[in-house]
Amino acid sequence: MGEKVQRSALHSDAGLHIPVHQFALARIHPDGCGQPPGRVETHLSEPERREKMNWGVVGHGHLGSALAARFVRQNIAFQHLSAQLWDQGKNLPQPEDALLLAIPDGFIEAAAHQLQQRGHVGPVFHCSGATPLSALEPLPQAGVWYPMQSFRDVEVPWGTFPVYWENALLEPILQDLHEKLGIPPGQWMTSERRATHHLSAVWANNFPTHLVALYQDFCRQKGVEPMTTMFLDSVSQALQEDARALQTGPARRRDLATLARHLEALPPELRSIYQALSDSIARLDSSNS
Repeated sequence: MGEKVQRSALHSDAGLHIPVHQFALARIHPDGCGQPPGRVETHLSEPERREKMNWGVVGHGHLGSALAARFVRQNIAFQHLSAQLWDQGKNLPQPEDALLLAIPDGFIEAAAHQLQQRGHVGPVFHCSGATPLSALEPLPQAGVWYPMQSFRDVEVPWGTFPVYWENALLEPILQDLHEKLGIPPGQWMTSERRATHHLSAVWANNFPTHLVALYQDFCRQKGVEPMTTMFLDSVSQALQEDARALQTGPARRRDLATLARHLEALPPELRSIYQALSDSIARLDSSNS
């Protein structure tokens, strides 16, 4: 909605603030003690193997930090890793570990190739909404674990937003993970459908937030009190009704004189956005005629 290394990159829970460096190089256990990396015992049954499976959270951004905090809160043994150190042969997972790749979309394929070259056989899930499952093709057990949520800090309302899964062959592992995390099961979704949901989330979350930020900047520059009530009423009504039919203003009326005066009064950095939005309003209105 994605952590853009700083945000989409590496997207815990209320009141829990955990310094990232605590997790960087140690395998964390519920009792707080480090355990030497070890291999999963081969004589165990499949449910026992999943129960003893070591998890790794790859990435120290918003999502990676939120996941790490949740693992700690739920007393789940895990390792917090940085893929940036793998080229140096450092901070590497064990080959059988299950991994959540909470890293920028542009690094997912490279991370998958590095893991494949190092003989990784454990399940690996990327956490991207826009990236297809095929980005993890080199790996023998690849899936998607995508939370539909904006991660701004470690305080996350786990269980209140959907998590989308892909690759039904890994369902037992995903079910176990959600039980350990204490959240409802995920929902199955193809890569194509997930990408559409992610794009929809950008429209619903990122663009409105950006427009509000621009509006706040404009009000500060001009010394105008923000019309918060009007803003909220407009958005609420538009979402509940046919937004096209509710559109008003100079662009809808083709009031070129007013549009020109507005452009002249705007700070230069806002003129192109104002013009683009006004043109879009006029085009949409024309298509309804």
